[in-house]
Amino acid sequence: MPTMTPAMPKLDHILKPAPDSPAGRRVLVVGLGRFCGGVGVTRWLASEGAIVTVTDQATHGALAESVAAIGDLPVALHLGGHDESDLDTADLVVINPAVNKATSPFFQTLNRRGIPWTTEMNLFCERCPAKVLGVTGSYGKSTTCAMLAEALEACRRAGGVSFAGVCLGGNIGRSLLNELPNIHESDWVILEMSNAQLEDLPKIHWAPDFAVITNLFPHHLDRYVSFAEYAEAKLNITRHPKGMSKIVVGELHPEAEDLLSEGVAEQRDRVTRIHSPDPIINLRVPGDHNQKNAACVLTVCRLLGLDDHIVRGALREFRGLPHRLEFVQTLDGVDYYNDSKSTAPAATVIALEALRRPTVAIVGGQRKDVSLEECAIRLARYCRVVICMGESGPGFADAVHECGAGFQSAKSHVVAALPEAVRIARTEAKPGEVILFSPGAPSFDQYPNFTARGRHFTELVQSL
Repeated sequence: MPTMTPAMPKLDHILKPAPDSPAGRRVLVVGLGRFCGGVGVTRWLASEGAIVTVTDQATHGALAESVAAIGDLPVALHLGGHDESDLDTADLVVINPAVNKATSPFFQTLNRRGIPWTTEMNLFCERCPAKVLGVTGSYGKSTTCAMLAEALEACRRAGGVSFAGVCLGGNIGRSLLNELPNIHESDWVILEMSNAQLEDLPKIHWAPDFAVITNLFPHHLDRYVSFAEYAEAKLNITRHPKGMSKIVVGELHPEAEDLLSEGVAEQRDRVTRIHSPDPIINLRVPGDHNQKNAACVLTVCRLLGLDDHIVRGALREFRGLPHRLEFVQTLDGVDYYNDSKSTAPAATVIALEALRRPTVAIVGGQRKDVSLEECAIRLARYCRVVICMGESGPGFADAVHECGAGFQSAKSHVVAALPEAVRIARTEAKPGEVILFSPGAPSFDQYPNFTARGRHFTELVQSL
């Protein structure tokens, strides 16, 4: 198939003064994070010559992995709580996206005192010389970003494109601040952007050259007073100061649809809807949701004028991301899948709908005040056995029992921890079935993050 002519115009960056250097400034990083979320910015600040202090409410023990990642740096660590005296000497404060600014007393204090503050995302975007393809959405962001990176890289290797390199980072778990020396004007940066990272983008009057919203539905509402507030944060990705960015959009909640329409009222030609691929791509990764992710990638790449045949080939070879419906192995005719990234019941629903095979499911983790009804209905429908673990295990078991009316009754077990869950799952599973580890709950009752939880599951399975 011939290469399509690019449909998007050349997007000139706003001319503005170069951002201030942090060299010699006393910078306070608020939030190191159990998932190393503050590690990248801490390392960059130190490399730039800043005098860095890191504060976090969690203890040294809870943050052991993150502390080790900056153990070689000359930074001060004030862990186990925030001390307002740290603000007395701060020239600049960097706020981790996990900090809820609306409810954090520490943030309210620094804001009231007029101390300058920023975020890692804003620091990067102010300094990035390349064109940025920003991706957000309620679900599918990371997988879509990884698919895009592989598709663009395949096209780059094949030649005949206008960009020299492809760089992937952001919320997917890779800080790009320390990659700035290797990023050039001729590159594309694919940047996953969470709602929390997008909240403060208007502070720097910036938005990506190309905005992608995979979908937008109620999510993370414990951080916002309403869905509209959450949606407005997400839609910051579309608010290019010159109104020049292309916007690719998937399925939206009606309220989000209205907000987007208001925002682009006189520039509707900026918006392209995601179109399903014809013919459908035979993907290695299962599920309708991944077909939608692939459709998003194809739509973006067509607007960029990339070769459709090469893009489709890259998508067919895409093997998925760790801990997201990741195939681990087949043992005694049973397929094992690691979906530890499932930290909410809705994610477990997606996993079950993707596989649609006789399943032995392992669910449960940190207890949260969320409804389990829809998830329990799917567990009862698709699973012969449900093994419920952790703090929320008993709640999952009760919900499956209550919601199982009308379905063949799923057998349930309640266990304390993952090793016992894997042992029982192997005993219960039959050849041709799936053992699906999709917790539908956060990991923090027993693990520092979903990655550690997923690694443990994989290790347990590989040791069987």
